[in-house]
Amino acid sequence: YKSAEEKNVKTGEISEIDLPSSNVLQFITEDGAIISARPSGTEPKIKFYCSVNDTIATVHEYPFVQKKLMNKIDQIMEELS
Repeated sequence: YKSAEEKNVKTGEISEIDLPSSNVLQFITEDGAIISARPSGTEPKIKFYCSVNDTIATVHEYPFVQKKLMNKIDQIMEELS
């Protein structure tokens, strides 16, 4: 976000993004997961944030979908460590 551009790592295409400049890197996976990385403001470390989503057709699917998404987050965190 600091350079106000995005890059498609598959195609190499670079395009401008219309967002305020920020010291953040954000990665969006093919399945829609979002991983953001930024430096801590108070400590010498990098903080990671992860967002995943899915659709729920009925309320009865909630426990299954929640477990699926938690597994996805665990997988992402394992790959980052």
